[in-house]
Amino acid sequence: MPGNGGEGRVESRVRGGRETILVVGVCSVALGVLIAIWPEKTVPILELLFGLYLLANGAAQLWLAIGARFALPLRVLVFVSGLLSIVLAVLCLRGGNSVLLLSMWVGLSWTIRGITQATVAAWDDEQLSESLRHELFGLFTMIVGIVVLGLPLEELGTLGVVVGGCLAVLGGLEIALVGVGRAGPVRVPDAPRVPVPRS
Repeated sequence: MPGNGGEGRVESRVRGGRETILVVGVCSVALGVLIAIWPEKTVPILELLFGLYLLANGAAQLWLAIGARFALPLRVLVFVSGLLSIVLAVLCLRGGNSVLLLSMWVGLSWTIRGITQATVAAWDDEQLSESLRHELFGLFTMIVGIVVLGLPLEELGTLGVVVGGCLAVLGGLEIALVGVGRAGPVRVPDAPRVPVPRS
């Protein structure tokens, strides 16, 4: 989840929050590319990988919910979203050898997370800098989740390409979102003063 130099952003207001989100984003991109191009993937391996991804995602949301300075209802919302992600992770890890169920767990987690992030950004826009970007990212994540839920992904190859590609895109956007405003404004040094000779 997601002033100058990123002041007021949720990830900068939680100890290690920005780094946590950045690591999750990088891992999402790597995992998405791996899943999309790996020719010998199996359902149990994808269940393990997606389960670990959802587990890390849920843990990151719990970390942000505990340390963020949002209003209590928003923190509860993020906390519940993190718990649901962990529950979906457990469902993935328990397995079922079903491509359709696996895509449903991932799509549902993206839908819940997208709704949560968009709600936080829209509700607490005075405390969250770049709130419009956060809201748009949340809405995009929700739409991706709904699309994955609605698609009849019953083939392993199709699941890998669609869900892996979406995962890589979402991870890349998350990395870009975390980096917005990090550097802060560029400070121009004052021009040297030239002494004026007295007449």
